[in-house]
Amino acid sequence: MKRLTLSAVLLVLAVCGCRSEEALRHYGEGYLAQDKGDLDVAMAEFEEAIKLDDRLAVAHAARGDVLREEGKFEAAIGPYKSAISIAPYEFSYHYRLGRVYQALDRDKDASQVYETTVDLNPDFAPAWINLGVVYFRLGDFVKARGRCERAVELAPKHSYAWSNLGAVYDALGDAYRAINAYQKSIELDPKQGPVHLNLGTAYLRQGRLDQAVEEFKLAAGLDPNSSIVRKRLAYAYAKQKRYGPAIEQLQSAVEKEPKDWEGRNSLAAIYMIYYLRHPDIDRLRLQAVEEWHQSLQLNPDQPVLREQLIQWAKPLPPGTPPVGDTVPKPSAAKAPGEIDSLTKAPQEGAEPTKPAAAEKPKADEADKPKPAKDNHD
Repeated sequence: MKRLTLSAVLLVLAVCGCRSEEALRHYGEGYLAQDKGDLDVAMAEFEEAIKLDDRLAVAHAARGDVLREEGKFEAAIGPYKSAISIAPYEFSYHYRLGRVYQALDRDKDASQVYETTVDLNPDFAPAWINLGVVYFRLGDFVKARGRCERAVELAPKHSYAWSNLGAVYDALGDAYRAINAYQKSIELDPKQGPVHLNLGTAYLRQGRLDQAVEEFKLAAGLDPNSSIVRKRLAYAYAKQKRYGPAIEQLQSAVEKEPKDWEGRNSLAAIYMIYYLRHPDIDRLRLQAVEEWHQSLQLNPDQPVLREQLIQWAKPLPPGTPPVGDTVPKPSAAKAPGEIDSLTKAPQEGAEPTKPAAAEKPKADEADKPKPAKDNHD
């Protein structure tokens, strides 16, 4: 959401009856400094405004905005609460407080203030979008669905509103609606790697392997450093019995994350599948054994793996016929994101809201969508 011009802000405050013109002047100077990115000057001006008029709610909220931009989420709570105590019916103050609670993974608190936000302004789509995210993270998929469906009603051209709804449908096991929502999100913004990943995963669960591979390729093109995407693409290739491309993807994944012992197990599994289909190519067995050894060095607590190493220490007898294959499950997909359309986004990197477990899914935890990166308007 674009920031108002200073003249518009001053007009609003004048109409609201600011008690001190000098306080108003300091707030205006702080507003301009913040807009230029000079947060130290902005904070000093907002604090001076509050000294002159401690009932100036917008100055308290502005202090919270600066602290939030600096990544000081705990410190931002107090200023936002002060603004709310002075102007309890201003929905944007509740929304901003929800944002910092969300950044601190205090999802229950965030849900409460977002609910207050939509009570005060039922047509404010960003709060509905973020409500869907926090309820998703809390595991209340029924509430998440209702909030996400309301979000797409209010913001039908917002790509994240649709991708979040798709993730909720995914969690509820409604693959048809999930695919439809992901497709609409991609139509609005094709450059969303996590959404291509989720759409591909939905296709994969339906056995639509060719479509899954195409989506995973698009995801890999948008995020070439993602090991999750590489693993998912490898899984789809393996399901197609295209073991060479599957191995290439897993090799790329473990090269990017050498300590990923689960990725090495998946790579070893594909080598063994390939070997069992071609028992005359013993180097495939040796490569699997090597990956298992490296996996054990990274995580010694794998008794089943030790048994496999003993079992496959020697090659199959000459003339052994090929056997069938079983493909290991891929790692988890990512899903919903949240937006911030009222204030400047924190310059913390890609994920100021720190989605729960988004960066450390288990390699065999298939098909469970998780919160994804924040989206800033």
